Amino acid sequence: MKIQKHTRVIGPRGLVTIVAFLIGGVTPAFAAPAVLAPHRAVYDLVLDRTKGSSGIDTAQGRIVFELESGRCKGLVQTFRQLVILGGGEIGTKVVDSQSITSEDPDGKTMKFSVLNRVGDQPAIETSGIATKKDTELDVRLSAPIKSVLSFPATTSFPGEHYRALIEAAQAGQTLFSRQVYDGADEGKSAPDTFAVIGKARALAPEDRTLLEKAGMTGSAVWPVEIAYFDPGKDPVDEPSYRVSMDLLENGVSTALRLDYLNFSLKGRLVSLEKKEETPCP
Repeated sequence: MKIQKHTRVIGPRGLVTIVAFLIGGVTPAFAAPAVLAPHRAVYDLVLDRTKGSSGIDTAQGRIVFELESGRCKGLVQTFRQLVILGGGEIGTKVVDSQSITSEDPDGKTMKFSVLNRVGDQPAIETSGIATKKDTELDVRLSAPIKSVLSFPATTSFPGEHYRALIEAAQAGQTLFSRQVYDGADEGKSAPDTFAVIGKARALAPEDRTLLEKAGMTGSAVWPVEIAYFDPGKDPVDEPSYRVSMDLLENGVSTALRLDYLNFSLKGRLVSLEKKEETPCP
């Protein structure tokens, strides 16, 4: 079942946002470097679409995403997605996906831990450390099997990818491509991503209310769709996974849609909490 391969939404490959410099679709000529605001967001998931061959008739679940940051801490993203799938062919299956990625302040090293469980199958645990070097991204896996992998030196970590995506939106770009490593897929792949960034639009009233209650600001969002491809595949081919969302420039995401190709889930932001930056020791 494809869902077990993807612990990302927008943050791990999946939860990001963008606080708006864009009002009425006007793009600023210059924008400051993107800053992801520390926060905790909860999304309720429901079945959006299914193909007859998927065997899935019902789906419901929840995503809890937390982003911590600080000048000495770097960027830590904690993600959990729990989904209950039902259907005449598959019965009832619980899919539990969890991940933690910790990017050092200098952006050169990332520690990661990922756990995926589908139904009563044994959990698949992945952990390791990725280090950027001059000529490559060096990955040392400690689980499920100790191994050493390498990827192109231009490969981005999740937080780095999101900041670059936000900056592309601020600059008025409509297309954005980058290879990303987050430890998913048992740590063995760094997919190519291809993002389409739409024109800024007003934040939905219910999302504006959640932001105001959390003491956060934002009046506009960019609709963004990110497709994930196995490295080397042509973007005109079918991606392995797609995620769409409305992004604010502060790193908060709303209106999620997670497309696993044979079925998709729709996510609604139901809770948002502002977090303080982690102080230096």
